[in-house]
Amino acid sequence: MKPNSPVCAMLVATLSMSAFAAQAQQTFPPPPPMPLVRPMTNQLPTAAPNVPVHHRPPVISGAQPGQLADGILAWDSLAKECAVKAGDPEGRFTFNFTNISSGEVTITHVATSCGCTAAKLPAMPWKLAAGTNGEIPVVMSLAGKSGTIFKTVTVNTDKGSKMLTVKTVIEAPAPPSPGMTMGDDRAKNQELAKADRQAVFKGDCARCHVEPAKGKMGKELYVAACGVCHEAEHRATMVTDLHNLKITPNADYWKFFVVNGKPGTLMPAFAQSQGGPLTDEQIASLVNYLVNDFPVKTTSAVPLPPPTAH
Repeated sequence: MKPNSPVCAMLVATLSMSAFAAQAQQTFPPPPPMPLVRPMTNQLPTAAPNVPVHHRPPVISGAQPGQLADGILAWDSLAKECAVKAGDPEGRFTFNFTNISSGEVTITHVATSCGCTAAKLPAMPWKLAAGTNGEIPVVMSLAGKSGTIFKTVTVNTDKGSKMLTVKTVIEAPAPPSPGMTMGDDRAKNQELAKADRQAVFKGDCARCHVEPAKGKMGKELYVAACGVCHEAEHRATMVTDLHNLKITPNADYWKFFVVNGKPGTLMPAFAQSQGGPLTDEQIASLVNYLVNDFPVKTTSAVPLPPPTAH
């Protein structure tokens, strides 16, 4: 073969390219394999990131969200009831239960529907192993209550919650015994008033004869302080009907009896200076009403002079 022939030139070029390719493969390593790309889906992950699967709460078939399903805690009853007498300070209940599940149940806290009702529990959280029993005593305060009272107690656990109900029936006060009638009780009060006519302003009597008159003036004061006795439908015979008098009392006459009362009768002294509940301003407004606006039927138009104190 001649050195300058075409065939010789092609052979030289081919050998040169092969040598260059071999040198390139040794200098530049092959690229790494492409990572496997998984197809995208619309499904969300079944567990939150960094949360082990065995820490997730179990899925309870048929249970509503947040509600304790059957087959976990078995209760002796979900509703308790008690009957008490009027005046009893509290109603008491006890709920018994058993952990019938195969695992531990933790009671985290118990909430009641009202501050008058409280559940007595051990320290929280209360852990109950499978097969163990427990009880929740509940106390309902009855101060100021009457009739039938319902309250709820919600038991919260790591498996859901359960609502319990308590009901207290307060019996009505017993009626007076046949030996004590309303007339006897009234006669007794009248005898006490004769012994101390200021007794109507003390103790339980003050609710009717003192409290309603506070801050009242004029006609309203008469209704609250005087009308309770003088306008009563079944007033005692010794209590005067102020609408039907034999005389026409003047201002001084009204003021004297309002201030001082009448010794030996049920009429008390209303002035604060005499142990009564009325101020001087209240007495002045009451006298003004009695003189000018109070309707009186009299048999004489001659007013009496002011009475003298005894």
